[in-house]
Amino acid sequence: MAVVALAPAFVVVLAGGTSRRLGGVDKTALDVGGRPVLVRLLDDLAGLPLVVVGPRQDVGRDVLWTREDPPLGGPLAATAAGVATGLSEHPDARVVVLVAGDQPFAGTAVASLRTALGPDVDAALGAGPDGRPQPLLAAYRLAAVRERLVGDTHGRPVRDLVRGLRTVTVPVAPGTALDVDDAADLETARRLARQDPARRPRTADRPTLPLSPPQGPAR
Repeated sequence: MAVVALAPAFVVVLAGGTSRRLGGVDKTALDVGGRPVLVRLLDDLAGLPLVVVGPRQDVGRDVLWTREDPPLGGPLAATAAGVATGLSEHPDARVVVLVAGDQPFAGTAVASLRTALGPDVDAALGAGPDGRPQPLLAAYRLAAVRERLVGDTHGRPVRDLVRGLRTVTVPVAPGTALDVDDAADLETARRLARQDPARRPRTADRPTLPLSPPQGPAR
């Protein structure tokens, strides 16, 4: 089978939401298996250009930081801010991958999402065991969504980004789509990290995903 090059991409991590069910603490800073949620996520995204939309914090790597204006404008406004920042640094990108910052294990799905973007697909959405497509664990063709991120995006639902697109659902491994929304989710994430640390290796122990391979037709 011929190897097909992946279109150039960057990742936007949405990390600026509130956490009412966890008493207002920063969910992305909670410890899961010895690493903060956000750091664990970014470790699995090493090798791709990264934009984090949310309050700046020490994550031990170079990322682009930005905020929607005004802050707490919702996921679509945060996506618009992240995409604008990503394109300012990576104007040749053709794909954006969206990931929620409270998903500690979501980075392991990014390669599959990018690969699923065939020529007749606008968006590849990850889905956990319940089968529900997750618009914040997804790869999008920028040509299909850029116009949807123009104008007033404040308070608009993220489903506005997906409506009418040609989509494909990509099953992901159990736990990959886990959001740390409450105390039970946090305990589940910690249990997964304890039970199977080998499947969540540190960056130094795993190959990185390149921005784009050096040759072959882009998908």
